[in-house]
Amino acid sequence: MKKAIYLWLAVMFVSGLLLAACPAPTPSLPPAPPAPPPSQPKLPDSITWGQRSITGTSYVVSVATLRVWEETLGIKCFASEVASSLAAFPQMKEGKVDFWGPVTIRDGYLANNGMMEYEGAKCDLRVFFASQSTGQLFVALPRSGIKNMEDLNGKTTTYSSVRAVTMTEIGSALLEFYGLKVREIENLPMAEKHAALHDGSVDASLEGLPNIFQIWETDPDAYYIPISKEAGEYVASKYPWFTDEIMPPDWSIYKGNYVGPGPGLDYPVYCVGTPMVTYCPADMSEDVVYQLIKCMYDHSNELVAVHPYFSERALDKAVRPLSVPYHAGAIKYYKEVGLWTPEAEANQQKQLSNLGKSK
Repeated sequence: MKKAIYLWLAVMFVSGLLLAACPAPTPSLPPAPPAPPPSQPKLPDSITWGQRSITGTSYVVSVATLRVWEETLGIKCFASEVASSLAAFPQMKEGKVDFWGPVTIRDGYLANNGMMEYEGAKCDLRVFFASQSTGQLFVALPRSGIKNMEDLNGKTTTYSSVRAVTMTEIGSALLEFYGLKVREIENLPMAEKHAALHDGSVDASLEGLPNIFQIWETDPDAYYIPISKEAGEYVASKYPWFTDEIMPPDWSIYKGNYVGPGPGLDYPVYCVGTPMVTYCPADMSEDVVYQLIKCMYDHSNELVAVHPYFSERALDKAVRPLSVPYHAGAIKYYKEVGLWTPEAEANQQKQLSNLGKSK
C-alpha cells in the first residue's frame, strides 16, 4: 500500500515539473479588421454639356449620356444650348460648360493655337472622345458629264460658305491640287444647293456625304466624284484639322448599311474627313474624366437603344490621330481597353509638344 502511495506521489511530482516547464498558452488575438476600400475620386456636384442645338440626334444622344451619368454616378447633369465654339470655349474657361461637342476638330486646333478667329483666345482644350468623321466630296448628276475631278474645270460649282468654313477650305484646296478653274456660286444654304444641283444651275456641289440621301430623294442617280489619295493628303497637309481617309465598313451610307431613298454607296469611299470630337478643359480632373468616359462606354448598349446615332460615337471610333491632344483621363481608359496604341501615343506627344505642354 505504501509503495502505491509513493509511486502516485512520484508521478504527480514529475507531472508538476513537466507542466512548470511548459509556457502558458498565449491568448488569441481578435482578427484584424478588413482593409478599407480604395478611396474613390470625388466627382463634381454637376456637369454641363454644351450643345449647338437642343434639337436633333446629337442632342438626344448627349442628353441620354447625361442621364446615365446622373443615374449611375449621382451627378446632376445639364445640357446647355451654345451658339458656337467661339461662344463655348470662353464658357469652358470660366467653368460654365464642362463639355462641348461634337464639333469639328478645327475649332479646338485653332483655339489652342490662338489662330485666325481664335487669335488671343489662350485656350487649353483636350479631346474627350472622337466621333465618326464627316466625309466630304463633290457630288454631281449624270447629265453634268462629270466623271472625275478634272472634268470640273470650267464647270459651275458650289462649295464656299461663310457659315461652314470647312467646306470652303476643302473645296478650294481640292481645286488648287487639281489646278482647276470653276465658276463658284457662294453661300448657298443646303436646301438651295440641292435645288440648284437638281435644276442644273450648278454642275457639282461639295457635300458632307451623309447629306447625299437628301439629294437622292429627288435625284437617286446622284454620285460622288472620286479623288486621289494624293489629293486627300494635300488637303490634310494644308489644313491639319482634316484627314484623308476611307470611310469605315460600318458607315451608314454604304450599301448593306443604308436605309433610305437612293442606292447607297459602294465600299470603299476615299474622301477628305472632318473629324468630329467632344472637348473638355485640359485641367479637368484625370480621375473624373476617366470615370465619366468609362461610365458612358459601359452603358453603350443602353445608349444605342435610345438612338442608333450613338454608334457614330462607338468606342472603336474614339481614338484616332488628331491635331488636338486627348485628355489624360480619357487616355487612361483607352489604355485600359486596349485602344491606345504606340502610334496614338506618338501623335499625342507630337501634339503636346506643338503646344508646349506635357499633358
